[in-house]
Amino acid sequence: MKQDAREILILTCEHASNKLPAAFRNAVPAGVLKTHRAYDIGALAVFRKLVKFAKPEFHCEGKFSRLFVDLNRTITNKSAFSDYYKLLEACDRSAAEKAKAQATKYWTEYRTAIEKFIASSLSQPKRVAKSAPTIVHLGIHSFTPVLNGKKRNTDIGILYDPSRPAERKLAQVIKAEINRLHPEMKVRFNYPYKGTSDGLTTTLRKKFGPRYAGLEIEINQKFFL
Repeated sequence: MKQDAREILILTCEHASNKLPAAFRNAVPAGVLKTHRAYDIGALAVFRKLVKFAKPEFHCEGKFSRLFVDLNRTITNKSAFSDYYKLLEACDRSAAEKAKAQATKYWTEYRTAIEKFIASSLSQPKRVAKSAPTIVHLGIHSFTPVLNGKKRNTDIGILYDPSRPAERKLAQVIKAEINRLHPEMKVRFNYPYKGTSDGLTTTLRKKFGPRYAGLEIEINQKFFL
């Protein structure tokens, strides 16, 4: 995808890691940490290759598992904190409260770094673009091939908000390029998740308006397993 000179590319990978901080390590069984419940298998490898290839002006990755806190959910979303907090709380309420406070701080630092970069970039007069968004954000994710016994019917999903013309155009360009390079791959829009569900991109759309375009790239984990 050819980048417009007026655009800034940023890459993120919220579910890059299956690691846990010491305060939460004993709350999650080791076997769970090896599954898609803990992180997006393969996403980090793709993310790091894209960083080297695309050379974005900003990029960041999550260093802890989403079981500690989900960086791709608003902190008030009930799914931001996993059910393992309840198990930890049943054994040690103080430890659970300490872990959640640490998780909230980590979440806030991650989100703040991204928002500060975007706000700073948009404040530069030379970045103002009339016909294209100034910020192009790609969030790199992966999904399990089978969920609850149901097979996911795609190779790559491109999630975006269909009501936003810039995102719709970018999604079409990305799909066309994937199909050109790998015609055997099945690419679908807003599958296996909706592009308008609660997440980092939806938060940034509300905060920064039409000068921000955020898409999530979902890759089938069958390519990594």
